[in-house]
Amino acid sequence: MKKQKPIFALSGEKLYNRQNSFYEKAYDTQNTPWSIDGKPDPFVIRQSKKVARRVKTKTALDLGCGDGRHSVFIHNIGFMVIGIEYQKRALRTAKRGKGKKPLYINGDIFRFPFKEGRFGLIIDYGVFHHIRRNDTGAYLGFISRMMARGGYYMLSCFGENFTHSDGKKYGRGFVLHKNHYDRFSSKKEIRAIFGKKFKITEINEDGKGILHVLMESRS
Repeated sequence: MKKQKPIFALSGEKLYNRQNSFYEKAYDTQNTPWSIDGKPDPFVIRQSKKVARRVKTKTALDLGCGDGRHSVFIHNIGFMVIGIEYQKRALRTAKRGKGKKPLYINGDIFRFPFKEGRFGLIIDYGVFHHIRRNDTGAYLGFISRMMARGGYYMLSCFGENFTHSDGKKYGRGFVLHKNHYDRFSSKKEIRAIFGKKFKITEINEDGKGILHVLMESRS
């Protein structure tokens, strides 16, 4: 069995460097359809309110926070939020808001600077589906280590019915497209990947083919 790389070893790999360059160009040219209208996704609104009533550790991590649309909402319902994002232009947009804001960090999730067990809520809206399948174990280990006891993990990712930007549906598979990697997951696969470490309390697919998953730590 092939030994799993530690998460920090993924930093600087050619695939992820190319992806960073793709998103840098996208933000530079304002070609960011994933930002939509700057409003948080209804799934994030509904489930983060639910988590806020249940979780004891009110510290949240927004992975790949982009322009901060989810970070701001979660901050406003009572969490101390850290949003980490590799793209500087996206963070400049996130920091423009008035009043108290989440803490935004320009950084690489593969070289995460915080102590383990710190976060009562981790949200991943659009990072997991750019993680190479062979690197899933490293990603899962990272999420588990950062999670506080009794914490929650909210995941939104491309499902097998998602229509890619090239107009195709790839089902349960992956595609290398314009220098970035997209993977498409089934509900069964999500349960298989995360089910041992997390109790999956909800998994739904929206009309666009995006899977939205709420999980609770088993430890």
